[in-house]
Amino acid sequence: MFRPATMLAFRPAGIYRYHPHVLYACRAIGTAKKKQTNPKRKTASSEVIMEEETTSTRGKQTKYQTAYSRVSMPDAQKRLGFRFRDFEEDGMPVSQMLAETKPQIEGLSNDQIQQIKQTVFNNMVQFIQVEGYPTESDENFKEANVNDLVLLTIFPILAAFRCETGHKVELLREKEIIATDSETGGTEEFVGMSVIGVGNQKFVFVVEAKKASIGQAKKQCMLALKDMGDNNGAGIGFGFVTTGEQWQMICYDCKVFTQTDRFQVLYHSMGHKKEKWMKEASIIVDCIHTAIRSGGFVAA
Repeated sequence: MFRPATMLAFRPAGIYRYHPHVLYACRAIGTAKKKQTNPKRKTASSEVIMEEETTSTRGKQTKYQTAYSRVSMPDAQKRLGFRFRDFEEDGMPVSQMLAETKPQIEGLSNDQIQQIKQTVFNNMVQFIQVEGYPTESDENFKEANVNDLVLLTIFPILAAFRCETGHKVELLREKEIIATDSETGGTEEFVGMSVIGVGNQKFVFVVEAKKASIGQAKKQCMLALKDMGDNNGAGIGFGFVTTGEQWQMICYDCKVFTQTDRFQVLYHSMGHKKEKWMKEASIIVDCIHTAIRSGGFVAA
């Protein structure tokens, strides 16, 4: 049995937990709309060099003060309530996070999961053949290519889940997430939403894809996860950061953050390494499946 998240989730035990506390309000980058960005100048009051930024994005006034991508690492740490250096000291195997997560709604059968893994494997092999292996050494490989790979990975899972279970889990592209205090926000390329009824939607997961920087992706992902949890009110949310080749799973239960070790889902010459991929890397399918069965809900 399950119900929509309306109460605080129980705090899981473990050494991988970090409590977010808002110690200081995140510094806003610009509050007045300007016609153009001024060069860096020194303010008379603080003698600190600051760059004035407009709050407009693509010609529209934003609904939040600072975009996730513009939040500095120090300000992100203040907002989340811990140092990234401390957080990065701990991580758990992916299998452990999956074992500790208790799904709240029915999911796909083992046979169906195996079929989806076959589909995802074929998608990845064809992706490499058509768009190339994701690497910084290829100047033509862009972040858009990583987004293509993410879509080919999660789309078969969501499609089968909706078809077989009847649960309405939607994948939204370029979804805007705004903090309840309007301090932070941003547009995320991949956001999973659970549609419970008219006007009742819950954030389930977010995927932050970057061409190279996992660190930058993780900062933005965790800020988005915190705001998703605040908007949901309670329950668990999941975040994924990826370069296309490597993935990492993050869990946030509105109290603490937990992360897995990074794991590889793409190999060179993948077409000849199917057995290796099915044994070691296909766990990415289990991760997405677990997220959509657990995100946005708390146990009854």
